[in-house]
Amino acid sequence: MNGAHLHLIICHVPIMGAAFTTLLIIFALGQKSKEVKRTSLWFAVLTGISALIVYLTGDGAEDIVKTIPGITESLIEPHEHMAMFFMISLLLIGAAALAGLFLSRASTDVLHKFTVIVLILNILVMFLAYETGLSGGKIRHTESETTQMVK
Repeated sequence: MNGAHLHLIICHVPIMGAAFTTLLIIFALGQKSKEVKRTSLWFAVLTGISALIVYLTGDGAEDIVKTIPGITESLIEPHEHMAMFFMISLLLIGAAALAGLFLSRASTDVLHKFTVIVLILNILVMFLAYETGLSGGKIRHTESETTQMVK
C-alpha cells in the first residue's frame, strides 16, 4: 500500500463523518436526549481528527499521482485548497464540540446550545465537503467532469 492508497481509503471518513454527525444531532435534538447530544459532539471531535489525518496523507498521494500521465498540478491544486478549508472547518467544529462537552458537564442548557451550534456549523461545512470530494474526484475520476445527466 502506498500514500495514494491510504489517502483514498480514508478520504471519505470526514465527509461521511460530518454528514453522520449532522443526522445524529438532528436525532438527538428530536429525542431531547442528553446522551445522544454528547455522543454527537464526540463524533464531531472524531470527524475533525479524521480530517486532519486525511489532509496529512494528501502529500503522499500527490507525489504518486503526479507521476501518472495527464495528472497535473492544475487538477490537484483546487482539491488541495478545498481540502485545507474543509479540514480547518472540521477542526474548528471539533474544538467547539470539545469545548461544549467540557463546559456542559454542569448544565444541560449549555449542552443544548453547543449541540445547536455544532449542527449549524456542520450544515454550513457540507458545502466544503461536497466541493472537496468533487475536486478530488476530478483528479482521477473523469466521470465527475461530465455535466450531462444520465437517463
